Amino acid sequence: MEGGVSNKKKKARTDPFTKIVFSWSLDDILNDNLYQNQVERIPESFKSVEHYLGSYVCPLLEETRAELHSSLNIIHRAPFAEVIGFEESKPYGTKAYEVKVDCWKNRVFNSGKEPYKVLPGDFLILTDGKPETVSELQSAGRSWEFLSVDSITEDDKKDGFSSNIFKVKASKELEIYHKMRPSLFVIFLGNLISNRRIWKGLHMSRNLKVVKEVLCIDPKVKKKLDYRFGKSHGLLDEMLVRKINSELNESQAEAVLSCLGKIHSKQESKSESALELIWGPPGTGKTKTISTLLCTLLGMNCRTIICAPTNVAITEVASRVVKMVCDADPNALFCSLGDILLFGNKERLKVGSDSKDIYLDYRVQKISECLGSHSTGWKHCFGSMINLFEDCVSQYHIFLENEMIKEKAQSTECEIKAKGKKSKSKTKTGNREVKSFLEFVKERFVSTALHLRRCISTFCTHMAKNYISEQCFQNMVSLIGLLDSFQTMLSKNNMDSKALEECFSLPDHVVENFPKSFEEDQSLLCIRRSECLSVLRTLQCSLSGLTLPNFRSQEAMKEFCFKRASLIFCTASSSYKLHRVAMEPLTVLVIDEAAQLKEGESIIPLQLRGVKHAILVGDEYQLPATINSKISDEAGFGRSLFERLSSQGHAKRLLNIQYRMHPSISLFPNLKFYQNQIIDAPIVRGKSHERHRLLGSMYSTYSFINVSHGREEKDDDGHSRKNMVEVAIVLKILQNLHKAWKHLKHKLSIGVGIIEY
Repeated sequence: MEGGVSNKKKKARTDPFTKIVFSWSLDDILNDNLYQNQVERIPESFKSVEHYLGSYVCPLLEETRAELHSSLNIIHRAPFAEVIGFEESKPYGTKAYEVKVDCWKNRVFNSGKEPYKVLPGDFLILTDGKPETVSELQSAGRSWEFLSVDSITEDDKKDGFSSNIFKVKASKELEIYHKMRPSLFVIFLGNLISNRRIWKGLHMSRNLKVVKEVLCIDPKVKKKLDYRFGKSHGLLDEMLVRKINSELNESQAEAVLSCLGKIHSKQESKSESALELIWGPPGTGKTKTISTLLCTLLGMNCRTIICAPTNVAITEVASRVVKMVCDADPNALFCSLGDILLFGNKERLKVGSDSKDIYLDYRVQKISECLGSHSTGWKHCFGSMINLFEDCVSQYHIFLENEMIKEKAQSTECEIKAKGKKSKSKTKTGNREVKSFLEFVKERFVSTALHLRRCISTFCTHMAKNYISEQCFQNMVSLIGLLDSFQTMLSKNNMDSKALEECFSLPDHVVENFPKSFEEDQSLLCIRRSECLSVLRTLQCSLSGLTLPNFRSQEAMKEFCFKRASLIFCTASSSYKLHRVAMEPLTVLVIDEAAQLKEGESIIPLQLRGVKHAILVGDEYQLPATINSKISDEAGFGRSLFERLSSQGHAKRLLNIQYRMHPSISLFPNLKFYQNQIIDAPIVRGKSHERHRLLGSMYSTYSFINVSHGREEKDDDGHSRKNMVEVAIVLKILQNLHKAWKHLKHKLSIGVGIIEY
């Protein structure tokens, strides 16, 4: 637990951010002028690092207050639960408590988003009743205290429901609740973990190489772009340059090669940090450009962290990179992904089949299984297969002896009658038929090979090649092929059981001069057995030489995965966790959707140990970060680093060909925002982009529909507005589109966005 102390009744060490929030009264939270005189306009440039980091502190506190204010206004809709258990937890005297609730109500409270689930950083209010309004909460005789969720009970993490047992930090010692008077409730107000991480980022002052680069940009000295770079490409490999130029359009290739060239030249000269901006308007192939850049950095073994403001954005680019890596060799038996890692909250990331193999928790689970001592562990799998190939004859004889013992034991209870014809493929112990040697080997091989294949698949997929070595990886691929070949030979109809037993009785190094009684298939089977054993022993030796983590420790397994990854994907907020991971320093930071990320939040990954090159990818003309406080918004708290640098004249690489909009749609934004620098790709100028799915003269490439009889109403939260007449019209249009889609032979993609103005 953060800030915990070990000695009983010692003074609590709550983190400073939470301590400030705990100090607020309800009146403070409801007071929109609480920080009005402390919040100053965040400047365009800064005198020092202290000035830079300090400029975001008060706007952050004001934004936090506004978020809680908004939540209190809709407290009647907030998730809540009745408390059925509340006791002090270790270390005692630190205002730490374990809370147990019956079940959460109002879980679906946020306009159709995922149901509420308790998470660390959740800010709750503990009260002796269920208030419907803030006024009820403030009424005389009502008791309440703030709680901050610290951790979730492990067993409660595994189902899809919200946790019923969790540990919290309280705003003060809660002696009055020990007797558990009736009707205690906890009410969810919001999750403050991102704000707490921003606070810590503003106060840590760690790696400041890139931070110092962004403090002051002189608008009179604008950095010029070297447009010749894509052709001269400096010190980069010519084959690499040709490959990138063949996969991307000219502006995309220039952006990628510029970044790579700057990183390479700075590393060679060990000079100052590099800061690059890639300007990607809608439909210009921004994700493809980033993915190409990241795959190239992966090939260069350049340790890179990729951040984005949201879980959706980071999962999208991570999935694209995985697809690009796997598509690079479509005929490969395994796609090696051990040096790519995605981490964060599984539900919020919406980890699917296209990103599962790089997700941290899933990787830890798979590698733990492979390193374990049970039947799925690699030592057991390799040992069992080697033992089968070497000693299956003696194993079979032991099996026969055991069967005879069983028969003698059973004969005392009942008389066994021989039934049916004698089978050439069966061996008898007394009157009872038992497996032949061929059947015995087949059954044992299939069972043993199943676990071995799974183990090899885990090693090849989840272990970085540069850790297990390229040769070891190829040996594993080779072994799978040998096992498949052996199983095919074993399943042939002409395989004789006695000849097979004779084959397995030979030393495994015998690969020629077989007995004359051997058919060609038996000889080939012996050769394949010898090859399998040779590769198995080589791999067993290679893997035994690796320093593998303790599979019983989740933390050790996670640290192992972080250490071996070259590309790490996470949200900017989640990147805070990497400040506490012992691993080789990262070198490059790439921020996707950088124009939607608050500059105060981008400070978290910018300070990661080792980062000296930052690449920001975004478009400042798209929607910025959402800010709740009018005061913080006017102070520029929602402004991104991308936007600030752009306004100061920092050079940007523009992706200038758009592949999404019909020319008549792109005309306005191109003229208004991009100074007619965007070119329409041939695909959007073709006839396929002129097809109209809806009948009627009003439905063209774009349509303006005047809804004169609609009426705006306030939503339940008192802030949002809705127009039900407009909603009905949109639904009708979607129904008509659905009907049109039914008659199409190809996929139709529909996006719905509502903008109130």
